[in-house]
Amino acid sequence: MDITLILVTLLSLALAAVMTTVAWRIAREERRRSDARVAALAFEIHAGGRGSHDEELPLRNDDEPALASGDLFSAAQPSGSSSRLATVVLVGALIVIFAGSVVYVASSFSRTPPPAARSSVAAGSEHTPSPVETANAGAAPLELTALTHDRDADRLTVRGIVHNPSSGAEVKDLTAVVFLYNREGGFLASGRAPVRPGALEAGAESPFAVTIPNAAGVGRYRVSFRTADRIVPHIDRRDRPVAQAKSPQVKTQ
Repeated sequence: MDITLILVTLLSLALAAVMTTVAWRIAREERRRSDARVAALAFEIHAGGRGSHDEELPLRNDDEPALASGDLFSAAQPSGSSSRLATVVLVGALIVIFAGSVVYVASSFSRTPPPAARSSVAAGSEHTPSPVETANAGAAPLELTALTHDRDADRLTVRGIVHNPSSGAEVKDLTAVVFLYNREGGFLASGRAPVRPGALEAGAESPFAVTIPNAAGVGRYRVSFRTADRIVPHIDRRDRPVAQAKSPQVKTQ
């Protein structure tokens, strides 16, 4: 991009120099022609003065229009050179303006970062990982070690035990969330309950119980763990999944 800017700048300077030279030559030629016309007119005046003053001049016909002094001198001045000079100057100005615009656009483009750089900068400015998120990124997931459920009329209560391994990170305000679905897979209801007040330290475990009313048509349910701002990953460590006749199917998330 720097080479392109240098080339465009040099081209603009060359065009400006060429147009300046052409304009100067045209002006010099016009001045030379004007001097020649003045010299010729002076010669004609002095040559005509050598004759007799008694010579009669023919009378002007009344039908012929008289030329005013301004018209006489304007008719003697050719307009072709002036129009050519104005055209050359106008073209030169347009070329210089165009070249300057190209230089400005190219320099603006060179200062603008590519889309990948802009997206990376924007992504970095939107969110900066906190020390807790950085520590939790490499921490071990929670472990679901036990899970069962029981019915009371149309209410369903899901109970279990969650364990935070010793290689895990402390989790604050942990909540167990249960989603209920019917036998066709449609969503019915959901419920949540805190696992432990405060924080679940690394190496600790805690029971939880979530009760959801109006669960008569439940066919299966799903368990997950969350905090106030994110879903906490976990793995199923149960020895024997619950399997009872006509009981809801269990899925963990």
